[in-house]
Amino acid sequence: QGRVRRAARRGAKGGIGRGGPRAMAEKDGAGAAEAAEEPKEPKEDAPMEQAEEAAEEAGEREKDAPEDPRPRAAPGAVAVNPADTTLNAMPAAGGRMLMTLIDSGFQYFLAGARATAAAKSGRYAFEVSMVESLAPQEAIRGAHAPQPRQVLRVGVSTAGSSLLLGDGPDSVCFDTEGAFTQGGHRQQRVAGKFGRGQTVTVVLNLDAKSPNANTISLFRDGARIADPQKLPENLVGKPLYPTVTYRNVTVQVGFGPVARGKLPFKCRMLAEAAKEDIELAPVHKGKCEVVFPVGLPEKGYFDWVDMFLKNNPGYTELSDRKIFEWAQASGLWGQRSQA
Repeated sequence: QGRVRRAARRGAKGGIGRGGPRAMAEKDGAGAAEAAEEPKEPKEDAPMEQAEEAAEEAGEREKDAPEDPRPRAAPGAVAVNPADTTLNAMPAAGGRMLMTLIDSGFQYFLAGARATAAAKSGRYAFEVSMVESLAPQEAIRGAHAPQPRQVLRVGVSTAGSSLLLGDGPDSVCFDTEGAFTQGGHRQQRVAGKFGRGQTVTVVLNLDAKSPNANTISLFRDGARIADPQKLPENLVGKPLYPTVTYRNVTVQVGFGPVARGKLPFKCRMLAEAAKEDIELAPVHKGKCEVVFPVGLPEKGYFDWVDMFLKNNPGYTELSDRKIFEWAQASGLWGQRSQA
């Protein structure tokens, strides 16, 4: 139907451009054939439209989930993990909403948040909606502001990996422009676009019995907008945590048990997963600890810090070098003297 409507629009536009309704009425069969041979106008979003049409024509690749009597995850066990977010991420509304700092330069930094539970097997879904798009004032001089200003990426990552989806080999994601990133490489025109006011559903299929095993799919308002994308070999067999990376937007995250958008097939949300199909992130209990290393310049200070972090992965480094790495991963380019 989409192709029929687009063909009708192109025909109407071409006919009027060649002399209007009267000229169209006077054309005979030869004239119509001649008009059909004229080149069509190129369309910027044609590849993404073709991808969506191909998905529709091929039919739905996923089947309804069968009944599963196994014990479920405890209520509230699956949520955004406030201990596994970037410094500028601000979970709100009980972890169902993700906001971000947008002043003092933070409007240029990507924010990231990971869930408290990872899928190990089975097929499960989670939802993300962009509810607000922000346009903070430019506050940077002497550097190039990263583009686009508003960013939203949805996908999965491994425990302990970067919270910025696409930054390294341990994550895969879709973004608002319809690109798919795996292994740190962004592939253009894989899915349809999505934006504010729309709900996207990520379906992660780790069911070894399924023909779509070890794939990730994307749906927009219940309709498929991307074919199942194969997970890279280095992620197969690993627990994968739902992860969101964003900048200058407010997003709503849903793990269920009730889905907002209805898919073409029955699929359980991650909050409704069987206990044995998920892995819960460890929860820190007791007081937190801060370590302040003291050292002299050029005496192996950061070598000691690297060794300490390797032996104590539960610590997070706060330093100039980490802020600079974060800025680079966010697409922020500094002055040449800072490189």
